[in-house]
Amino acid sequence: MPVLQQLLKVLKASTINVSWTFLLLLALVHMTTSWLLMGLTGEEVTGSLALWLYFYVVTASTVGYGDFSPSSTAGQLIAVFYLIPGGISLFAALIGKATITVGNFWRQQMQGKGDYSDLAGHTVVLGWHGETTEKIIDILKADRQLPDEIVLCVTKDINNPRPGDLKFVKGDSFANVELLKRAGVENASRIIIYDGSDERVATVALSAYSLKSPSCHIVAHCENPNTAAMLRRTLPGIECTEAMALEMLVRSATDAGISRVVNELLAVNHGATQYQTKLHDIPKGSTFGQLFSQAKEAHNATLLGVTSGSDEANMLNPPSTRELSDGDVLYYMAYERLTSAHFSSLLA
Repeated sequence: MPVLQQLLKVLKASTINVSWTFLLLLALVHMTTSWLLMGLTGEEVTGSLALWLYFYVVTASTVGYGDFSPSSTAGQLIAVFYLIPGGISLFAALIGKATITVGNFWRQQMQGKGDYSDLAGHTVVLGWHGETTEKIIDILKADRQLPDEIVLCVTKDINNPRPGDLKFVKGDSFANVELLKRAGVENASRIIIYDGSDERVATVALSAYSLKSPSCHIVAHCENPNTAAMLRRTLPGIECTEAMALEMLVRSATDAGISRVVNELLAVNHGATQYQTKLHDIPKGSTFGQLFSQAKEAHNATLLGVTSGSDEANMLNPPSTRELSDGDVLYYMAYERLTSAHFSSLLA
C-alpha cells in the first residue's frame, strides 16, 4: 500500500490536465493488449470477457484475491513486466483524476468558483441576506412552473448555503462584470435584487441592467419610494417593489382582513395566486368585461387589471368597456398559470 500511496501522489499532480477520455482510452488499450498477450500464452483467465475483466481489475487495483493467477512462465512474465505495472499506474491515475474532479466540483458548488455563463432561462438572485434571501428562494422553489435553475450570486465570504437547491457564485464586487457573467446574468430570464441598503440596490441594478438581455425581467426591492422612482426613470422596464408594512398595517386597521388578502395573493404554495401574461391575437373590439366573465367561467380565473405600458395609473380594476389589444399585459388571479392562447380563445 505505501507504493500505491506514493504513486497516487505523483500521478495526481501529473493528471490534472489529462482528460477523462484519454485516461479511459489508455486503460482500454492496456486491458485489451494485456488480454491479447495473455491469450497468446493460453492462460485460462482469457477464456471469457467477464472472467478477464474480473482478473484485470483485481490485479490492477492490487486487491489480488489469488483465486486466479497466470500458470505459465510466459503469462507470469507478462503480468510482472506489463500488466501489473501498467494497471497499477492507470488505476492510480484514475483515482487521482477522480479526486481532482470531486475537488473541483466541491469548489464550484460550495466556494462559488463555478461558471454558469452558458445557462439560459434561469433565475439569478443577487445578494445574500440570511433569512430574507432564504425566503425568496423558498418562494421561487414553491412555484413549480418556474425553471429549477437558480443561481445565487454573492459578495459575502460564505459557502453555498443550500448546495442541493442552488448554483452558487461568489466574488468581490457586483460591479465586477466577470462575476455577473459567471452568474449567467446575460441569458437569465429574471433577476432579483435585494439588499438592506437602497444605495447598494441601485448600484447592483445598474451593473446587472447593462448586461441583461432585452427579454430578461429585473426586479429590485427598495425601502425608499424615491429610490424606486429613480430606478424606474433611469432603467426602463425595471420593476421595483417597495416596503409596504406600514401601509398594510393602517389598511388592516381600517378594513379588517386586508393583510390576509394580500398574503393570500402572494402565496404560491397553496390556493390561487397572481400571474400576468402578454395578450396576442385578441379579436378587435374585445373588452375587459367580456374577458372577465369568460375567464371566470372557463378557468375560474379572476382578472385584476390590464395595462398597455402607458396607463399604469389605471391598471387595476379598469372599466368593463376598456378595449383590449395585442401587447396588453393582463394581470389575473388563478390556480395555475394561463397563456395568452387561453384568453384569446375565449374571445374568438
